[in-house]
Amino acid sequence: MHAFLAADGCEATLLEELRRTHPGFHQAQTPGLIQSEFDADWNQSLPPLVFLRQALFQAVPLKVDSIRLAAEIVFDQLVQVLPESQPWRFHCVAHYGARDPGSPGARARFTQARFRRTPDPSSPEANKTADAGQHRCHLIEEALVELLQRKRRHLGRQRVDSTDPFATTESFVQLLLTSPTQGLLSIHLAPGPSRQPRWVVPFQKGDIPIAVDKAAPSRAFAKLVESEIRMGRKIQAGEFCVDLGAAPGSWSYLALQRGAHVTAVDRAHLRDDLMDHSKLEFVQGDAFNYVPSRMVDWLLCDVIAAPERCAQLVIDWTRQKRCRRFVVTIKFSGAADLNAIQNLKRELAEVCPEFFLQRLCANKNEACVFGAIV
Repeated sequence: MHAFLAADGCEATLLEELRRTHPGFHQAQTPGLIQSEFDADWNQSLPPLVFLRQALFQAVPLKVDSIRLAAEIVFDQLVQVLPESQPWRFHCVAHYGARDPGSPGARARFTQARFRRTPDPSSPEANKTADAGQHRCHLIEEALVELLQRKRRHLGRQRVDSTDPFATTESFVQLLLTSPTQGLLSIHLAPGPSRQPRWVVPFQKGDIPIAVDKAAPSRAFAKLVESEIRMGRKIQAGEFCVDLGAAPGSWSYLALQRGAHVTAVDRAHLRDDLMDHSKLEFVQGDAFNYVPSRMVDWLLCDVIAAPERCAQLVIDWTRQKRCRRFVVTIKFSGAADLNAIQNLKRELAEVCPEFFLQRLCANKNEACVFGAIV
């Protein structure tokens, strides 16, 4: 059995995506969590799931009535399968008590409270439960470390605390508490985690902190930052970028900060300081009609347009090898646009097998497609 954490408010859409792409048993469990069974080679790169946050492969249900018992169960499983000479990472996180972004509206919550149904997940009591869950996870982690120090000191020394992309020698252990006394344990042995960057993220529950920079023209720059993190590749100094639909200039702003050269294309001007930047060339015109004179290092595009149009732009640029890497926003309104997203996955796989297509933590009603073709 495998467990999948959905992007905020996307549990139903992830369930539908799984049913379309991976035939087999799929069922929603607690809010935001789907349990599933299907056959796949977990050591081979799998196609992206747009609405997935984090995957727990071969997850085993556990009953953990105490902190000590939880640590002992995890310890017993680790020493049986983890090589003592290879690095590994451990995440212990709670998945109960926190507010579900897809929770009922105010009227529904009032009705639930009136008839004494489930507690309002946005209440202070729910927040206290979430805090208690994270505290419990911290205590389990401390107890596990103590056991390793006493009984498997060398294995304990191999543990890595990092959010860098997984190395080919690293295994990944996840303990997801679904209640104070129940959880799921997943042990994904090397080189599996390094080969599934689209499914397994080196951040707890797959949640990447949203970048903040008050000097940026808008908060949209956070989408580009997160795409870089997930890809494991940042825009470098001296590289050439094309930013389509650039105004007011957040993505150009980030590329210029990295030391790159930017050609910004839009009908509207960027912010004044960006327009005056020595490494920015502004082209006034339609973003969808622009064609560079030579291959560029990065295609950047964050425009409001139909998902089919943005998807076709990515396909055209990659097929005609106009760029080496790309980050493009795909707007959508929900499950109605799932067909366009599935078509993009299928067509892009022919020219760019390692691309990402993800509902980012920084996204709202959209996803981002990003990757490299050379």
